[in-house]
Amino acid sequence: MTMIDLARIVLGLLIAFGIAGCVGMPSPEGMPLTVPADQQAMFDEGMRAYQDRSYEKAVRQFQAVIGRFPGAPLLEEAQWMLGKSYESGGAFESALREYQSFQKNFPQSSHRYEAALRIGFVEGLRTPRTAQRPSARQIGIIRAGDPGEAMGAMEKMVEKVTIPGVLTMVVRGYGANGVYFRTDQAPVIDDRLSSTAAAAHARGLKVWVRIPSRHLPWFKVPGEERDIGYDPVKKRMTSTEALDLFNPTTLDRLGRLYLDMAATGVDGLVIDEDPWTGPWEGFSPAARDGFLNDFGETVQPDQWVAAPGSGGRSDPFPEFSGAPLFWKWVGWKNREALNRLAQVIKTVQERYPAMVWVRILPPAAVTQPHWALARSGIDLLEEKQRGVDYFGVSLSFQQNPDDAAAVLGRMKELIGDSKRVIALVPLSEEPWIAAHPADFDDTGLLFFEDEKAADGLLTRPHP
Repeated sequence: MTMIDLARIVLGLLIAFGIAGCVGMPSPEGMPLTVPADQQAMFDEGMRAYQDRSYEKAVRQFQAVIGRFPGAPLLEEAQWMLGKSYESGGAFESALREYQSFQKNFPQSSHRYEAALRIGFVEGLRTPRTAQRPSARQIGIIRAGDPGEAMGAMEKMVEKVTIPGVLTMVVRGYGANGVYFRTDQAPVIDDRLSSTAAAAHARGLKVWVRIPSRHLPWFKVPGEERDIGYDPVKKRMTSTEALDLFNPTTLDRLGRLYLDMAATGVDGLVIDEDPWTGPWEGFSPAARDGFLNDFGETVQPDQWVAAPGSGGRSDPFPEFSGAPLFWKWVGWKNREALNRLAQVIKTVQERYPAMVWVRILPPAAVTQPHWALARSGIDLLEEKQRGVDYFGVSLSFQQNPDDAAAVLGRMKELIGDSKRVIALVPLSEEPWIAAHPADFDDTGLLFFEDEKAADGLLTRPHP
């Protein structure tokens, strides 16, 4: 029997008999129990390792707290962070075991609801969708506007492409005031996706649909399911049109919307938001409470406003404020929001396992990851672990085509599988790409005819 197994047995006895000193229980006076300095130091070292993404070290530290101090005041948080460290490090079987043990040991913990979510999420992750992983490059055309008019335009654009293998058509699933498919979750502009998918399939083509995951102003949700933003000029919290992914009801509604879209017979869903979670978004009560539970610190965006004159910007950039809490918060917010979106993806996959999931990212996610995380809430290394099949990047050829090839090459390195990478390029650059097969012959390609056709697909240049 190992020390950690013995510690868990002792912990179970403490919980069963209500012995004073059990983690998470107040003292007789109702005050939190004092944590000895040596225990606090060991736990803090684990937290620093976790925040630095040194997950193996964090696991060792939290295991040491559990093994050396059974019944200690920090045992609850140590086991919770042990599970999170395993999960963040990709050890999903160990993470699942810790979360399930945590539920049994601490049924009244403030983490109990999130523990249930983590168990469901990790159970989905520990069985990779190997059968659904990409096996060939994807080549297609991006169309703007009404999906009902896409087929005719698609056929004309295909004639301009000399690279063989165009099999995918990307259309918009939404407009300014609603969506193009039948659903109870949003206003329906016209039910056209079903007929578009049927017409495409008759011609041997697949249909992917573009639709956001957070910024859906027409989505039918009450105000409390919308996110809370912070106005750095007026220094106050404000309501936004973005969805609060930390609200379980919102996640359920979003899952239903995507299920209704998948029911039209389309083959894939494309998410192309930038920013996904902006620097002044994501301050819902549930998000702030979650951060407080995980780190014991209160989110204070008023302290992230850069001093006057820093960079000469009228719109404050919080990453220039010098506040360490900002980076801790933005990394946590991004990771947890992605986890919740992964739950929605898993819900749809269970019903429609062949559905392809595509994430379009700005070039900054590849070339300037810290900027992308701070300003757009995008972290490529976190995103690639969340059930998405393909990652697209919009390339600019305006200055130097070699720069575009460099961005694509770096993205292939980061993803680790070139078949999961798709380049979004103007149709006018197709001859150049055809002449440089070494750069593009193992990755997907999506062509758009002009800036209007690429509306919203992150084509603006990175800073």
